[in-house]
Amino acid sequence: GGCLAGPTGAREDFYKPAESDAVHVDEPRLPAESDEGPGDNVPVDFTIRLCKVGCGRPVCPGLTRRGRPYDTCCRSCVVNPGLGFHDQTCGGADGDAEGLRRGACPKGSRCRDRSEAHLADEAHPLDQDYASACGKTGITPEALSLKVIFDWADADGSGKLDRQELQNTFGAIKEICKDHLPEISDKAWHSLDEDGNGVLNFTEFASWAGPRLGLPLGLEKMRHRSMSFLSSTQCQVIGCPCEAFDGGDDLCKCCRHKKTVHSRISDAPDEDVPFPEYWSHREGQDFHEIIDLPAKVDEFQGLLDATFVQKWTRDRTKHNPTNPKVPSGFTVVAVRRNEHAKTWREYGYRRAEILTRLSEEGDRDPIVEYTDVKSVLALTGARGAAADHLAQECNEWYLFHGTSHENAKKIMTNDFSVGCAGANTGTLYGRGMYFAESITKADEYAKPDADGNYSVLVCRVLGGRVRYCDDLEPDPEELVADCISGKFDCVLGDREKCRGTYREFVLFDSEDVFAEYEIQYKRIY
Repeated sequence: GGCLAGPTGAREDFYKPAESDAVHVDEPRLPAESDEGPGDNVPVDFTIRLCKVGCGRPVCPGLTRRGRPYDTCCRSCVVNPGLGFHDQTCGGADGDAEGLRRGACPKGSRCRDRSEAHLADEAHPLDQDYASACGKTGITPEALSLKVIFDWADADGSGKLDRQELQNTFGAIKEICKDHLPEISDKAWHSLDEDGNGVLNFTEFASWAGPRLGLPLGLEKMRHRSMSFLSSTQCQVIGCPCEAFDGGDDLCKCCRHKKTVHSRISDAPDEDVPFPEYWSHREGQDFHEIIDLPAKVDEFQGLLDATFVQKWTRDRTKHNPTNPKVPSGFTVVAVRRNEHAKTWREYGYRRAEILTRLSEEGDRDPIVEYTDVKSVLALTGARGAAADHLAQECNEWYLFHGTSHENAKKIMTNDFSVGCAGANTGTLYGRGMYFAESITKADEYAKPDADGNYSVLVCRVLGGRVRYCDDLEPDPEELVADCISGKFDCVLGDREKCRGTYREFVLFDSEDVFAEYEIQYKRIY
């Protein structure tokens, strides 16, 4: 999986060398390539400097106004770091000369002028050239968020969206987010407009769009919720703004997500969640330390060797455009363990909740236990009894999540969030946190640091009740709904079965994951 978290874009298993990163709903199916992908005849320039944001694209050539070499690929990437948005000048491309001449509208997302002349003369936040146009105009660009999209769609400035306003902006949302969103059918609209008043407020819009677009809310105050909400019933579905569960049945009246994804962090006393016996810290309420483990390098080298598979997918070319070859192996250079009291407790409470729920459902609706997860088998074999502390009865696994070293530190400090999901967030099985059982798949989304070392997180993951999918063309809307409103907790996308590549695991609740280890490694060619 890749980071906030996720790897796969739609149609990741097909290859076309000249294709850009943009993926369109109506693009034709292409024949599959061999396991090796591009092959040895594709030239690779290892001297190419990559964007410091970690998008994997080459830096823009030339010098800044201060005479320094550029260290990013384009202005859009800087404005929206980690979200995968790029303008037409990315990496020094010529772009659309006509479009580059226009400036940006100073009103941004709150502009209400929809005349053809104005839209042609000035760029707005959902335009590809918006960030570069802001640079020309000398105004600060708005970072793309759910609130920015909502404000732009709200053409009459009423603070609410009717169906036509949402429909008018739908194409632009799909284009800039490169997403395969479901059409706004009558059924979909009635589901969105839960109170039946014919319009959507921001909460209704964000509850639907957040889990599907993977964008930040854009409301700073929502990042500083009161402790009463944090310790009670805040919704944990990625991107959902719901602050408290509202309703006595299984679904929240506010966000329509199921009750079990609304956290209750303070429901259990601290001593009910013991820390792992192999941690350096075993006592205390508020400790956090990332501990270097030089003695574990050989052990985790065995994990990487055991889960290495020589198979290529289109995601490798998409996220590694300057070097799309599959490495012949990996060499571990460092291992670190994340000992974080607060996030471990939250994870422990969630595990206890899932175990209790599954036990209560018992024979009436038994779950399928997945005991063949390759990373679990490999780690158990490498670590012996030290790794045998997973709750198999609720499908607890160790899985990989490819990222950058900087994002790995952020995740281990702050947990998974929309801010670090970024460009690697998948869409094939819906917006969520993507994980892999193979190091080769996770490596597709890893980014190098200044020393050329790549990073992957080894995370504990609570699979719970698994929504298995081996469809060649999965319906992401159905899968997301099954997990955030239905009885399932995660999606297992079996591309190994239907395409001969890899299995992927998709989670939608941040408390279902604990990032326990970071492995830094080098690629071998």
